[in-house]
Amino acid sequence: MYPKGNEPTARYRLPKLNKKVIYIDQFAISNMMKALNPQTKAYKKGTMDAFWVRLFERLDSLCKLQLIICPDSDSHDDESIVSPFFKALKRMYELLSHGVSFHDHETIKRFQVYEHAKNWVTGNSEEELALNVHSVIRGNINAWQDRLIISVNMNYDQSWIDDLRKMRGKIHQGLNEVFKRWQSEKNNTFDDWFKEESMAFGKSALQIYLNYLKRFVEISSGQAELNDNDIFPPSAVILIHSIHDAFRGAGIQDPDMWQKTIEYLSDPSLQNIPFNQISSMLYAAIARKAAAGRKQPLNQGMNNDIATISALLPYCDAIFIDKECYGYLREKPLVDKINYGTKLFSLTNKEEFIEYLDGIEQAASREHLAKIDEVYGHSWKKPYTTLYK
Repeated sequence: MYPKGNEPTARYRLPKLNKKVIYIDQFAISNMMKALNPQTKAYKKGTMDAFWVRLFERLDSLCKLQLIICPDSDSHDDESIVSPFFKALKRMYELLSHGVSFHDHETIKRFQVYEHAKNWVTGNSEEELALNVHSVIRGNINAWQDRLIISVNMNYDQSWIDDLRKMRGKIHQGLNEVFKRWQSEKNNTFDDWFKEESMAFGKSALQIYLNYLKRFVEISSGQAELNDNDIFPPSAVILIHSIHDAFRGAGIQDPDMWQKTIEYLSDPSLQNIPFNQISSMLYAAIARKAAAGRKQPLNQGMNNDIATISALLPYCDAIFIDKECYGYLREKPLVDKINYGTKLFSLTNKEEFIEYLDGIEQAASREHLAKIDEVYGHSWKKPYTTLYK
């Protein structure tokens, strides 16, 4: 509350921060919300594991101490919108992200492909991508946070929410059909499934682009009518345009553009793009389980979980995800190949996660903690457990 009245303004320098970036999966956001929200059935029945309150207290306190940030993602939005507790869930993940958000996973994929295409076209496909966590996030990770969070709640049309549910159901149905095929592939190896999944990315992008062009021609010639789905092009179309931008920057001319594009999207080096490697390995791990005799179908959130993990994992210091995906990431060869220095946590090792968070505060200097008290006040770090009351 400074300055007051006629007091002169003054510049007050704060030390630079180096926050840990921690991604909290939607299932944990949901459970923390239920554990604190008196409007939920689980809260009223008293059936929530006390762990979720402990986890919230640790995360909220460390965020206020300016030691961590938990960016939100498009997956948080998509999974919350279809919930009757959308506003309560949004309140939770926005409290922990404090205005810092990952770009949507399709955008992060496009960033990675663009950088890889620039390397590939110059003969350096094995070169590390020129991306870091600051490249894939909106907002300043290491900003000293304001006390207030300003947020806007959109009133989504129910028909749009229903369409989102239908789309998720359709994707889930398609994945379970593939799962049935995997169950019959007893002679396949992990590498067989990995190669199939990783090389499908380029073929799929090309096919979607061709379908889009065909649809565009039909509308232009009057053979079909324009509808809402035609207003914005599919993400694969934007991705291929991005590849063309990378090629033009390297001097590729339009007559050779498509030949080079087809060559690129068929190249085995696509397997090394982070999101493609991670997602393909996760699907290959599921296929291996299916062929080994797993009968239980995949849950509806699996496709979304894999898309989120594959896009965000390389840019996090730690992630807290569901037990099934955690289990796959701990299997060989995933545990050896997917190595970005990201610490993995789930309910399987939940106490280790609490210890990891405790260690972050313990490693903070006395000067840093004193500065927090000076800037925000002595009671600032107290967890906001009355969030919904």
